[in-house]
Amino acid sequence: ALEQLGIETINGALLDLGVSSHQLDDAARGFSYRADAPLDMRMSQEGETAADLVNSESREELARILRDYGEEPFAWQIAGRIVEARETAPIETTLQLADIVASAMPPAERRKNKNPSRRTFQALRIAVNHELDALEEGLDTIFAHLAPGGRLCVITFHSLEDRLVKNKFRRWSTACTCPPEFPVCVCGGKAKAKLITRKPIEANTQELEENRRSRSAHLRVLEKI
Repeated sequence: ALEQLGIETINGALLDLGVSSHQLDDAARGFSYRADAPLDMRMSQEGETAADLVNSESREELARILRDYGEEPFAWQIAGRIVEARETAPIETTLQLADIVASAMPPAERRKNKNPSRRTFQALRIAVNHELDALEEGLDTIFAHLAPGGRLCVITFHSLEDRLVKNKFRRWSTACTCPPEFPVCVCGGKAKAKLITRKPIEANTQELEENRRSRSAHLRVLEKI
């Protein structure tokens, strides 16, 4: 996209990876487990929907999605209940899916967890929109166009995004890539960047009071050498 605009280098970039509030608040988009709506979850309104995914994938693949993208400890049980439910009728709405997820949870987990569907909905949204693949590609593209001294700032909202960004930043800011058992460096590698934030910056009390959704936000900053 930058090449199409005739832009070769940039001095800085800020990526805010959160789902936009107007999408979350629009029940018709199918992101929320709190309001009934078609099970969509697409950001761009193109490609397969979350309903397409839950009604077609195998139990094994559904469990993998819930485990890898939602870090859901009951992924296998939820996937099994989804497959059982769709044999009776297609899963088409958000509340229909939320009820199925809750029914797969042990009673103790349902009592403890106010929103038992949260991890499942996150996982399906990430899968439908290929969010992690898009993030990795976007980070590489931006870093390639970043001028020396330019900074890349990324705000993440869940652990999967944050881990990907942290690992990418670590690789760019590490000179030696030799295996740890090597006594001396033989790769001759040079760091491409330096970390400005060793640990992520989190929202302060004032920000949390004004914007509750910022409670999970992490800001990381990198400067290209």
